[in-house]
Amino acid sequence: MKDDLSLAVVGCGYWGAKHVRVCRDTPPIRLVLASDRCQDRLDYIRSEYRDIALSTSFEAVLASDVAGVIIATPISTHFSLARAALEAGKHVLIEKPMATTSAECRKLISIAAERNLVVMVGHTFEYHPAVAFIRQVIQRGDLGEIYSVSSRRLNLGQYQSDANVLWDLAPHDFSIIFSVLEQYMEQISAWGCMHILPGVEDVVYANMAFKGGVTAHLHVSWLDPVKVRQVTVVGSEGMLIFDDVLPSEKVRVYDKRFKPIYSGDSYADFHSAYHHGDVHIPSLSNIEPLKLEVLDFVNAIVNGERPRVDGQSGLRVVEALEAATCCLHDKQTTDLLAVRDHQEVIVTRSPERMAAHHRAS
Repeated sequence: MKDDLSLAVVGCGYWGAKHVRVCRDTPPIRLVLASDRCQDRLDYIRSEYRDIALSTSFEAVLASDVAGVIIATPISTHFSLARAALEAGKHVLIEKPMATTSAECRKLISIAAERNLVVMVGHTFEYHPAVAFIRQVIQRGDLGEIYSVSSRRLNLGQYQSDANVLWDLAPHDFSIIFSVLEQYMEQISAWGCMHILPGVEDVVYANMAFKGGVTAHLHVSWLDPVKVRQVTVVGSEGMLIFDDVLPSEKVRVYDKRFKPIYSGDSYADFHSAYHHGDVHIPSLSNIEPLKLEVLDFVNAIVNGERPRVDGQSGLRVVEALEAATCCLHDKQTTDLLAVRDHQEVIVTRSPERMAAHHRAS
């Protein structure tokens, strides 16, 4: 990556402005163009960076000679903008979630493959040093057999105009869970509540089941007085908490576990055996995850290497969002099984149909 690589950022709101900053300050990237329909946002970018061309026209981005485009616009626009950029020969990094449907994700993946272009998704937490550490700890078996992963992402606001809290916040949690477990869910159920706006869930809970009996749980909310960004991993030999709200020492590994000691042949014939050991606080890199994400995008473009969060990663998160959405919209208790080839989602409402699916797979 010796030569400069020209990029454009489309959408200069909260995340778009962060992308502008990171691209502007990270060699070998040369940010040459920022685009947004809102002139006020472009005025802000101009006040911070004098050497970046600005435009309210997305067509100007398509007509430019930039190699790659970062799309940080509302979710409902992701597919149309990304498709146009790919068809114009641009590599594309799309902020999460990749699109509003899995069919749209597959279309973008297909277009990119046909034109030999990079398409990747901004699941920023997969680049977080803490998440990388958790993945390594699980791979090494330090926590023993993994029982469960729980994720909580809570705050007061911000309500979105084109998405509920599931589509706004849960992409982070799905991507973290799939990344650290290195597998895709086999079953999901979800439920949520609409307290403020009709038809817009502002609190959602979801449960997932994985191969080998591992479970995962997530709770996302726009209606909580305290900002929470926490992931807990529970294993047979230890436990771990990642708290991203903490300014430092974000990960704590607990030498804690419970193993029943049986005194007979019955499950009821046991006494509790709790172990309370030390707490280990690992030393982690403080490099900004967004910088690692953008550098991965650049490396994929320049060296042709597959990015960590490619189109398939974006697809599996959108599939999970679709499956959870089906649960939210179903008035009955519903379980959803994601077929392992990622081609469809099967909705089942009876143990018999679920058992038949497992036998078939």
